[in-house]
Amino acid sequence: MKAVLAIGSCVMKELMRKKDFFVLLIFMFVILGIMAAQNFFQIEGITRYIRDIGYSLVMLFSFIIAVVFSARQFPVEIKSRTIYPLLSKPLSRFTIILGKFWGCVLISVISYTLYFGVYLLFFIAETGTGNLVLMGQSYFFGILFLCLVSALVVFFSNFLTLSANVTLSFLTYFIVTGFSDNIRNAVTFSKGVLSYALGVLYYILPHFDFFDLRLRVTHEWDHLPLWVVASVALYALVYCGILLILSGYLFERKRF
Repeated sequence: MKAVLAIGSCVMKELMRKKDFFVLLIFMFVILGIMAAQNFFQIEGITRYIRDIGYSLVMLFSFIIAVVFSARQFPVEIKSRTIYPLLSKPLSRFTIILGKFWGCVLISVISYTLYFGVYLLFFIAETGTGNLVLMGQSYFFGILFLCLVSALVVFFSNFLTLSANVTLSFLTYFIVTGFSDNIRNAVTFSKGVLSYALGVLYYILPHFDFFDLRLRVTHEWDHLPLWVVASVALYALVYCGILLILSGYLFERKRF
């Protein structure tokens, strides 16, 4: 456990050396600030747009940080040969995978927490406190989302280059969030081999849409029942576990 935490802390130091996080944070301040100024001039419906776009920016920017930092871990270290001192230590390769994953999750969650904090400031200033339980659930779902993203990108990094990993991760995200309903409808209404093939594809894909509470936050719907929250958390835990086990297996077989 100490080794996992130590490796994770080394990964954490990358956050302060890179400019990506700060650029996105400033960009978010600017966009929400401009939208808040429109509300000052009493433009109708701008408050709802602040809730909608602000939440979308939090999730998108956090996703970018998670993908970029997670995708860098193994390809960059292997290319620069900095992975060899780590491999020479009396650590199992699965421990290294867990350490890298833990560090990526820490980076992602810290960034996400700051982005979410900025969003929450504008949200409260423009619309009041709202449903605090729902906001707490949306924050928790965001953490689960980033754990799943980090596990997926670490898995991809076992057999993809940095650029290919980032590209495939973004494609997976946009396909799932944009076409998940279409795939489900195709599974429902198709027949034969196509139905089975689409069904396998639908259940294998990581369902990032499970963690998206944008519509619920934007339209101020009621918070989710506890069993739904627990089900989504269990889904994320099982999916992350499977990806990390597969990552450990692939990394064990990798030759350097």
